Formats: sequence, structure tokens, C-alpha cells
Amino acid sequence: MNSTHIFRIPSLGDPTDPRGPDACRYPSQPIYLPYCHSGVLMKGVRLSIGTAIAAGLREGILPDPPTTAYVMVGNECINNCAFCSQARGSEGEKDRLSRVIWPHFELQEVLAAPLSERFQRICLQCLMDPAYISLVLPDLIEELSSASGLPISVSISPVSSDNLSELKGRGAERVGIALDCASRELFPGIKGRGVGNPYTFDGCWEALDRAVRVFGKGRVSTHLIAGLGETDRELIEALAKCVEMGVLPSLFSYTPLKGTALGGSSPPLPRYRAMQVSRHLIVEGGWGSGDFQFDGSGRLIGMDEGGIPSGIPGKVFMTIGCPDCNRPYYNERPGGPIFNYPRPLTEDERSQAVEEAKRYVRTR
Repeated sequence: MNSTHIFRIPSLGDPTDPRGPDACRYPSQPIYLPYCHSGVLMKGVRLSIGTAIAAGLREGILPDPPTTAYVMVGNECINNCAFCSQARGSEGEKDRLSRVIWPHFELQEVLAAPLSERFQRICLQCLMDPAYISLVLPDLIEELSSASGLPISVSISPVSSDNLSELKGRGAERVGIALDCASRELFPGIKGRGVGNPYTFDGCWEALDRAVRVFGKGRVSTHLIAGLGETDRELIEALAKCVEMGVLPSLFSYTPLKGTALGGSSPPLPRYRAMQVSRHLIVEGGWGSGDFQFDGSGRLIGMDEGGIPSGIPGKVFMTIGCPDCNRPYYNERPGGPIFNYPRPLTEDERSQAVEEAKRYVRTR
């Protein structure tokens, strides 16, 4: 039976925070929404189409099966990110996230599926649906963890430390809070107040810091999207800052989607390859942003006073997120071009990817 729940959108800080307008928080006033009680809300979730096929809930052929079960939760997103088909102002297809279709399932169907036999992790992709996050998500984490025995990752918009602690206490092993845009200048018009969201660039970094304090270093992730208009310097500095904080950064290519506000096109593949190599050197090699050279416009022109180092492994060009995440074809069609490989590369593919990165750094 429908009822009206009164709740406060989770604050991301004390309302008297001396940081003032640069602090990232939701409005402190209560909002009133008609919502089903949590038992009704919990009946439905969405699975990525690859997850649904791998779990045996849909028929289909998977050239590269997902190693993580991707589950979208929430009814409608109140955020309005310019690149996202789930944005409240998007005229795109609401059954998609990036270029992936997400069919709906009853929760009991999902709980009864052989998740532990087919996957190594569950990742909950949370729409910013405050009622769902407040009333349902903690119980859902507990149910999925109990039914599957798999580790649970939660990808969520910035929420309060109390929310994060509750998610951890209910069984979430990791949390991801997407920064997405590496450019302070562009952030407001892509993910911040310029598009009607409450977020600020500094506030989202603070949200990541709070998550590290709750979950610990190495158990917090973020997404950075290459191709939103940021410079190479901005992206590389953001990657380095993540590592300094104890946050694992994942790199994705911007995917233009019909009906979203941003438009544009995906980044050139050579540039993306160079950013993948840069991420590898920062995350795995201990490099800092000072080890890279840039021209006056912020374009990458060198690495440690040279070009692309030798011995770059193929895993650099694979999807790199939480442990056991391969997220097949999130950015691309199986026919290519492939931005993030969902499987180990052949030697020919690795050599070609390295050469593409070298071409970008040489072409200046």
C-alpha cells in the first residue's frame, strides 16, 4: 500500500560547516515523497543485460561474461548529471546506463539465481533515490550477502558518514563514489550546481575522504571519465590525488548517449591509451603528477622526461575497478574500438594499445 514517507535527504556535513557553499551537501530541509513501504520497494531491481544472461535469467550469448553481478537499485534518480541517461532531465532511454540495457527483475528471482556459481562479486549501482537509500538499501545489502555469500560493492552518490557506516555494518565490503569529472572548472556544468545538482568539486573530494575514514584505505573507489573536456594535467592530477588519499581510481571513456544534455563524442583512442598508461604508472608504479610533463594547455607531452616506458603490461588496458570487475562493453560495442578490454589482451592487442599511447605522446 502506498504511503508518504517523510525523511531528510542525507547531509554530507554539518549545516554549520565553516566551508560554507563549497561544502557538498544536500538541502537540510525535509522533502515529502509518495513512496511504497520498503517491503514493496524491495521487490524490484534491475540487472545489466550481461548479468541477467550470465545468471540464467535471460537467454543470450556472451562473448565475455561479466565476473561481477551488476545490480541497479532505486526507482528514479533525482540527480541531473549531464552525461547520464538516468538523469532526471534526460530524454534518453531510462532502461540504459551508459550503453548497457538493464532489464527489471523481481528481487526473489535474483536471490534464487546461482549468483555464487556465476560471479565473484556483486556491485550495487545506486540511483540517487533518497527514499530507497534510506529505507531499502541496507536491508538489500544484507539479503544479497546472505543469499550469495559474495562480497558486496556499493556505488553511490555522496551520502553522510552515518549512511556509510550503516552500509558497512550491513555487509558492504567496498564503496564507490564517482567523481567523474576531473576538471574543477567544468564540474559545475557537468555534475554540479550548473545542472541542478547539489555537488561541488571540493565537496565530492571531501565525500571520498569521509568514505576512506569509514571503510579504510584501499576499500573506496571512484570513477573518472576521460573525454568530458578536461585536460590531461587535470585527469592525471586527479588520479594521483586519489592514490594519495587511499582511493582506487577507475578510468572510463566518455560515452555520448542520445537524449542526454552533454552530447559530444568519445575521446580519441590514442589519448585514452595514454591516460590508461598514466593511471597504471600512478597506481602501480608509485608515480606522482610531477613525473609527467605537460605543455601550456595541459596536454601530456612526456613521462619522466621521456616517452611511454617499456614493459607496459596488457592489463593496463583492461577494465580496472573493484576486485573481480570486468564490466564488459560499458564504453564500447563488442566490435570495437575497445576502450576497456573485459578480458586479457592478446600480444598483438597489447602491442597495438601501447603504440597508440606512444603515438599520442609523440604527436605534439
